[in-house]
Amino acid sequence: MSAVYKEIDLSYLESIADGDREIINELITIFLDQIPEFSEGLDHGLNNRDWRILAAIAHKAKSSVISMGMNTLGNIDLKNLELIAKSLRVNELQNNPALNEKEQEELRRTLHSLGSYPPEKQKWIRENSNEEIMRSIINNFKSKCDIACNELRSVLVK
Repeated sequence: MSAVYKEIDLSYLESIADGDREIINELITIFLDQIPEFSEGLDHGLNNRDWRILAAIAHKAKSSVISMGMNTLGNIDLKNLELIAKSLRVNELQNNPALNEKEQEELRRTLHSLGSYPPEKQKWIRENSNEEIMRSIINNFKSKCDIACNELRSVLVK
């Protein structure tokens, strides 16, 4: 499986499967099944301004795309999407004067998490926390995953 692809790199997948073709095919099939769910979930989260759901889906999708060798999409784009969604959730919580105990704890945890990033990353998050940037990242995710899914289907055929 040493073919050159535009979006995928199966070297990690091959290493964890120890070259077992059946396991590789199973993991690819799982990935192919997940992508429509991720795409729909990201769209739904953005369209409904449900920042918690959007952050959770971006986080889950990140590990899936990384497993297919799409490291930039996972480690940069989806991570940024997750952080932007968390930032917008913080704003939402901070603007609610009647937070319940669970929401107060969520706010505390999320602020702590966002505060653990270097100052330049925190600045980037503040400057890019808007729906237009999120839509751009989601569209990029869909575009790259369309290409990756076609490449993966060709791997399954072999």
